[in-house]
Amino acid sequence: MNDHQVLAAVAIVLVLAMALWLSLRGLRRTEDLERRHTLLEAELGALRAAMDQAGQANHELAAETVRRHETLAAELTKIAEQQEQLRLMEEGSGGYSHAIRLARGGASAEELARDCGLNRGEAELLVSLHGRPDNE
Repeated sequence: MNDHQVLAAVAIVLVLAMALWLSLRGLRRTEDLERRHTLLEAELGALRAAMDQAGQANHELAAETVRRHETLAAELTKIAEQQEQLRLMEEGSGGYSHAIRLARGGASAEELARDCGLNRGEAELLVSLHGRPDNE
């Protein structure tokens, strides 16, 4: 073998060694990227599961909020109806509620008749039922 052939063989061996080294390096990098890809896929799966749980919790919270709103709206409607009934009862009592309060406060039958528009008999009855014992 002459010198040129030896040099060519050495060059080929060096090129092959370099190619093998680069190939191994690329293979290691590919393996690292595959491991990293697997980890990222696992993290993505965990994040999706967490998002699903958060979405479910949000859905449940929204449903509970709607239920509470409906309950409060029903209670508010009931209270408004009761207030209206009380107002109608007070209006329908012809001022008797006010007269009873005055009688309890010590007003005389004459004051009740004058201030509440009651006749003398109504005023005396309210004073006897609701007035203080020392009235009249």
